[in-house]
Amino acid sequence: MKITDWFYYNILPALAWGVINSLSVTLRIQAIGENEIKILRRNKQRLVYTFWHGRQFLLVKYMSGKNIVIMSSTSRDGILQANILQKFGYEIVPGSSAKSPVRALIGSMKKMRKGFDSAIAVDGPTGPIYKVKPGALYIAKKMNAAIIPLTFSANPATILKSWDKYLLPQPFARAAIVFGKPFYPSPKLDDKTIEQECNLLGEMLNQITEMADDIVL
Repeated sequence: MKITDWFYYNILPALAWGVINSLSVTLRIQAIGENEIKILRRNKQRLVYTFWHGRQFLLVKYMSGKNIVIMSSTSRDGILQANILQKFGYEIVPGSSAKSPVRALIGSMKKMRKGFDSAIAVDGPTGPIYKVKPGALYIAKKMNAAIIPLTFSANPATILKSWDKYLLPQPFARAAIVFGKPFYPSPKLDDKTIEQECNLLGEMLNQITEMADDIVL
């Protein structure tokens, strides 16, 4: 392995872990709607957490230690992300909606059968932004899982010039994490039902994201 690759895959994840931890502890965080989700977890209800790609920074720290499996692409950046997430205790399955989607879905379901919940950036890994892809729906239908819309906001924050408008909190910002109401998709797998439920999930995510933005104003 080249020295540059070794740094990228080993040192950089450790640095990122430190930055995320250090920044997160400075934030004044208000969590909304989590009690209902805690009850579902205690009752062993399988869960699929869903969120917009650009609204995941604070969720990485906040949701750590909750027995969650996450898909991560096998690209160079995907491996970097996987190495960071593993440092927070997440289980990783290789693949994404863009590359090896079937392998990623099967891998996630295997982990869920062993007691893990799943978490998916539904417009990832490369967009289009705020457009729900069907992977989370397929997993939830197959596993009889509840879909949990999830988001966060912070103020002040920096919005990066990336395709997902990644939101990065500034130190000591006010932050809000909002859990949406559980969404139980129908077992139907036809294209029309999938499209309707993708649109519904997108609306739910947009609503709670707007709520989180309003809370931190």
